Amino acid sequence: MKIITQIITACKPVSKKEAENMVYEFKSIKNEFDGRIIEFPKNTIGKIYRHRGYDISKIIRYIPILYKTSVFGWSEPEIKREGHKTHPNINKYFHYINKFSDGNDEYFIRLTVTEEKAKQGKTGAFKLHSTAISKTSLYKNGDGLQRIRVITPGEASSSPFLDSRLAHFFNSVKLLIS
Repeated sequence: MKIITQIITACKPVSKKEAENMVYEFKSIKNEFDGRIIEFPKNTIGKIYRHRGYDISKIIRYIPILYKTSVFGWSEPEIKREGHKTHPNINKYFHYINKFSDGNDEYFIRLTVTEEKAKQGKTGAFKLHSTAISKTSLYKNGDGLQRIRVITPGEASSSPFLDSRLAHFFNSVKLLIS
């Protein structure tokens, strides 16, 4: 499997309010590879704006094409984790990966999609839950991934952001990340 680099023209950062207004235009987005259709809830904007690393407000308008052309990475059930908020309405998480260039550097974006628990007589909805963006160069050295300190979203640090979940995925599969 190979991830194709999407060429994106990074734009002027937009405010959280402007991004929330853009979301109304996104409607439902269908992934080209597995056909999963997701919604982009307005309340997701606050969560993705809090992540460290690349300023997502510069590329928020490209989220639909990034999801549409992303490859499925892995899924996992909702599990109660120490120190994390529980999500009783979530059945499962699906992680998609894409790569983009803003003209200066190349980045990986991991898009996390939730599958909500179905209500009686209905199917569960799929919604964008969060994103993580990190430079592709952090994951490469001749034989695999660099072993550098991993920071978590929200941690104050001048170190580049390395998505530990994506690093673990790359360590566990043979994905061409060049």
